[in-house]
Parts: sequence; C-alpha cells; structure tokens
Amino acid sequence: MRFSWAKLMPFLFLACATVGLPGQERPGWKLVWSDEFNADRLDTGKWSVLLREQSKHHELQYYLPDEVYVQNGCLHLRSRARDYGGMHYTSGRLSTDGKFAPVYGRFEIRARLPYGKGLWPAFWLYPQNRDWTMEQLMAKAVQEGHESSIPEERPWYSEIDVMEYLGHETNVVYGTLHYSTFAGERKSSSGTWKGSVDLSKDFHVYALEWEPDEIRWYLDDNLIHSTRNGIPHKPHYIILNTAVGGDWPGNPDATTTFPQLFDIDYVRVYQRDHYFGR
Repeated sequence: MRFSWAKLMPFLFLACATVGLPGQERPGWKLVWSDEFNADRLDTGKWSVLLREQSKHHELQYYLPDEVYVQNGCLHLRSRARDYGGMHYTSGRLSTDGKFAPVYGRFEIRARLPYGKGLWPAFWLYPQNRDWTMEQLMAKAVQEGHESSIPEERPWYSEIDVMEYLGHETNVVYGTLHYSTFAGERKSSSGTWKGSVDLSKDFHVYALEWEPDEIRWYLDDNLIHSTRNGIPHKPHYIILNTAVGGDWPGNPDATTTFPQLFDIDYVRVYQRDHYFGR
C-alpha cells in the first residue's frame, strides 16, 4: 500500500463549489430536503453515522465516525489503511435512517469519487421498515408451494442504487434497482454509463427520479437507464458510503493509494406535488 501526498493534494485544497440551477430550482420539482454542508460540522439532526464492522459482501472496512466529516463546504467520507476491530481498513458510512425516508422523488448528489482498486463508493436508498422475519417466512412459503398463506400486504425486498462505482474503473458508473416479484423471486434492473471522463478528477451530479410508475438514473442530467418493473412504493432512506474491497470491486492492491476521499458537495431531494394530490 502506498501513500501519495501528491495525489492527495487536490482533495485537501479544492473546496466544494456548487454550480447548479439558481436557488436550487428544478422545473417540475419542489425541493423538500437538502444538506449543502456549509456548516462547520455534520448536521446530526439529518444524518446518523455508522459505527460497525460491515462485511456483507466480504468487504474489508470498519466504518468509523471519524471517517465522516464536513470541511470547506463538503462532506468527506475518508477511507484509510488502518487497523481497527480486526479489519485492516477504515471508512465512512452515514444515512438518514429514522430521520428522513420519503416515497418517490428526485434524489441528487454532486460528488467527486475516490479512485484505486478496491474502492467502492455508493449512493443508495433502502427501505425504512424492512421485515426480515416476514421475508424469510414468505420465501419458505413460496418454496413449499404455499403462496396463498402469504399476506396480501407484503414487505417486498427493494434496494435502489442511485450510483455505484468501482475505483479501478474511473470512467464507469452503475445504477440498479433490486426487487422481488409477487412470487418472491429476486430480480434487478441495471444500467451502466461508460465515457471518456475520469469521475475521480472533478465533481459530477448523480441523480435518480423515482416516480410511481418508473425509475430513471442520470449522470449530469444525461439519462443512463430507466425501468418500469418492480417499482417500490414504500419509504426509503438515503445511504452514502465507501466500501473497501469485497466481492465486486476486489481488494486493494499495490497500485491503491490511501487515504482516499468520497467528496459530496450537496444532497438534495425533490418531489412533485401531484404525487399526493396537492
């Protein structure tokens, strides 16, 4: 593992400078929640910071609160080669779990991504009230052919990945909806953007528009993917994190430098009035 101050310098001295529509306006949408990160510390009324070892996909990081901080108008999620709790890397993860979980809307961040083998930053939405016990019972009922015993109001699985990125593919970004069918079968709908731009060099806008009948993914307002299948209709909260290692990105190697930063200029959520008959 190599530490490179030269590569880190742009992250230390380039403050977040928001460029966007005046007054955060977006035609057809109303801003209902945002964090511009202009204070000198994280707003804990909006965010909860994770303290936990997390290795669902064989990641190598331990999430610690000191890897999540606000500075120069930016939220920073820092990843370091650092021993803690039996893991050899630490990183940052925060969410609006229990604080803000809307149904439908436009979810948007302006961010600059980390780079290097084994880095896996993400911006995603997760169900606020997921009933794990009921899901297991439903899966068993489906396997045994007893679908009629499953309640009509089903807590179906869903996960909406607004943006996922692998640090060794600096010109590629992924957007995915994971969901389960009426019969309990797990499925997904995914789109990939691949271009000539290195997404670790500058800030870009990653957005998702979740409508009652369609979900659309965007990079800098360019459509990446859309789907009408498996649309969830339950509250989902926001998660921002950087995993280190894991089944998908692979583990850091000799080319990976630390520390790395996932820099977020802002998080904004918009909604349409007609969703709720207003």
